[in-house]
Amino acid sequence: MPDDHQPVQRNNWVGPRGRFIGASGMVFTDQTAVDLYFENYWLTAPEPNDRVAVICIAWGMAMAYLQRGSGEGIWPVNPLGPNQIVVEDLGTYPERGEQMLPPHVRLAGAGTQAIHMINRVPVLGLRLPWHRRIALTRRKGEPLHYHRHEERVGHEAHVSPRIRDLNDEKSVHLTFDVLTLGTQIQNYRRIKSKKKRD
Repeated sequence: MPDDHQPVQRNNWVGPRGRFIGASGMVFTDQTAVDLYFENYWLTAPEPNDRVAVICIAWGMAMAYLQRGSGEGIWPVNPLGPNQIVVEDLGTYPERGEQMLPPHVRLAGAGTQAIHMINRVPVLGLRLPWHRRIALTRRKGEPLHYHRHEERVGHEAHVSPRIRDLNDEKSVHLTFDVLTLGTQIQNYRRIKSKKKRD
């Protein structure tokens, strides 16, 4: 039986040889990603399961918390969530990346506790500031499960895309031990023509 007080393994940064599972949009406050589960979704349903929710709480800051539920029903907040996951702050990324952030974001360490109002209810979670190397694991070292969800449409607050059906050709399930989060900055390009062209 694992020891609850076992020290957390350090240096959990997953480098370029790790599997890229995609980028989560964290530009709009209350935008939420919920595709990481404690158990295989397809083997546990309809039994309750925990999933890691990552929500944008302010520009430059996200927060991880747990939801507990099943299927496409309501997934309420699991109040014990912050005690079941470990967030490690592995330093600035890219180098001197903190210079791009306002002071209040620079001072908030990854993994420190935060409270954010979700549907008018205060929810306790762990901070995930931008421009940091961050590793997220389960406290006792058990694996996590990634299930690909459908693409997001729009930016409605607190609305998470549904999980892809098991028989969907784009359905993906991966089992892993360490999730790392980093920040990528992108510029987008758009074009427009005033005249119709061939």
